[in-house]
Amino acid sequence: MNTARASLICISTYVITQKGFTVDFLTKKRKANEGEVPQYYVTNSHSPIVSEEVFDLVQSELEKRKGKQYTSSTSCFSSHIICGDCGGVYGSKVWHSNSKYRRTIWQCNSKFKNEEKCSTPHFYDEDLKMLFVDAFNSLITDQDNILTTYKDIIAELTDNTALEKEAQSLQSECDVVLELMRQAVNENAQTALDQVDYQRRYDDLVMRYENVKKYLAEIDAEITNRKTKRKNIEAFMQTLHAQEHLLTDFDEDLWNATVDCLIIHSATKVTFKFKDGTELPWKTE
Repeated sequence: MNTARASLICISTYVITQKGFTVDFLTKKRKANEGEVPQYYVTNSHSPIVSEEVFDLVQSELEKRKGKQYTSSTSCFSSHIICGDCGGVYGSKVWHSNSKYRRTIWQCNSKFKNEEKCSTPHFYDEDLKMLFVDAFNSLITDQDNILTTYKDIIAELTDNTALEKEAQSLQSECDVVLELMRQAVNENAQTALDQVDYQRRYDDLVMRYENVKKYLAEIDAEITNRKTKRKNIEAFMQTLHAQEHLLTDFDEDLWNATVDCLIIHSATKVTFKFKDGTELPWKTE
């Protein structure tokens, strides 16, 4: 468990002790611990508000959303229709708002902002709904094959034994290096050492620690990524399995539960990207 996660109050069950210590017990003077005394991690010191798995999944989702554009529209399509040219989001506009020909269209928000105009077309609100109906119905007709394939994928994503063993080994190495750093600081405080040699040894330990910690963070991220994918696939499988009949009308709840985004390439070509990671190229004609 990294220190950033441990510092979150009441979310992690890890606590670091002896961040400071008493210099003089008569005057009660205290100072920040800069390696003079050992620090320890205490695990399961208190009950967390949320489980570690839920916390990791939320962090993964926040990381995923970084850099994405979002709009204030309340439509289910808001922030989920993506321009295949510039990567920007589509926004809604109303045509003929005061007449019987009133219609809502979706168009790239950056279509006329860039030097080179996006070639992606606008789509009517009702056309996007029918695209989803047709695409999702294709999944229902191939439901058995999809569910069988996902069972194998979930089995692979569930087995994090090797990664967790490697993470444990790396954490142990971090602990060892931290202890060596503490010993070096204590030795330097109590013995007249060559400061150039001491600084070189200490810097080498710091570099070693940072490299191991970086690799540990990558392993932790991969474990979290696998757990997130597994959760998304399981949710997608449940939704797909529960849908016994072909759709005849647009179902907003089903869209929200299954679609990550719809990428518009041209008037005749789009790609549905579902929350389980599946991408479904689709022709509009």
